[in-house]
Amino acid sequence: MQTNTSILTFPNDLPRAVSLIQSGECVAVKTETVYGLAADASNENAVKAIFKAKGRPASNPLIVHIASIDDMEKWARDIPERAYLLAKHYWPGPLSLLLKKQPWVSDTVTGGQDTVVLRIPSSDDFLALIASSGRGLAAPSANKYKFISPTNAEHVLASLNGRISAVVDGGKAEVGIESTIIDVTTDTPLILRPGPIDHHSLSVVLGCDVKYKNDGGVTVPGSVLQHYQPNTPVKLLSRTELESKTFSFEEGVISFSPMSLSVMQDNHIQLPSTPAEFSQSFYDALHQIDKKRLTCVFIEALPNTDAWLALNNRVSRVAAS
Repeated sequence: MQTNTSILTFPNDLPRAVSLIQSGECVAVKTETVYGLAADASNENAVKAIFKAKGRPASNPLIVHIASIDDMEKWARDIPERAYLLAKHYWPGPLSLLLKKQPWVSDTVTGGQDTVVLRIPSSDDFLALIASSGRGLAAPSANKYKFISPTNAEHVLASLNGRISAVVDGGKAEVGIESTIIDVTTDTPLILRPGPIDHHSLSVVLGCDVKYKNDGGVTVPGSVLQHYQPNTPVKLLSRTELESKTFSFEEGVISFSPMSLSVMQDNHIQLPSTPAEFSQSFYDALHQIDKKRLTCVFIEALPNTDAWLALNNRVSRVAAS
């Protein structure tokens, strides 16, 4: 594959990736959720390079990825005990903690807010890059702003080829959707972005109610209405509506239910019917069908249950107009 962005693999190319990070460059690397666009979170120019590559608004904060729980105190202050409890239980893993930031942390990282979001990812590649570079790494998803999140290196190149220095090809991201973000600075912990870890699990670990915040307030990654979108227009239809619809040859479908449709076979992607397996393949399905340059893609409406809440969050933003 011809590319202006270098394709690296670990461990052989780890020194090259470390050199790029320490020089203030951006490197895309797999986390267990999606591929992240990593740069030195303590380097103002490096962080600005993330925003430039993505075309991301400066008001949209970034998650800082760290190597150990001990690193929390470098980036955050007034850390409540519940934050340590969650970190010890879920890290490394797809949970991000919103905390009060240390005064030195750049407003460029936090979108001008007095809070910072921290996470330890469970990706070996990402952890190796953090440890070897000796840096906390700011890393939003490695795609152009509002475009489909990437779950493999090919997705990254489709969006950012020539706009970043390198992508580390670590294979497919295992989880497939972005981390849960929880605000632990309030009396009642609040989930600001639903993700792989739900409020039931968090409530059990904390021994208190955990709620979802739906009325604005603090800005976090993934909170804009239109997000994760392909170039192809998207509409949501129920299973009944899909089965009764007559499709043109320029229309496509992503579904999870087994059904007989009039859509062209090559334009129909059927995903697994469990939330975890659906998550692993959803963004890839969007990437696949977007390459067909269809006039519209119809997504089967997901079940309205707690198990599908995070995915409904993503799908609603994909289909927003």
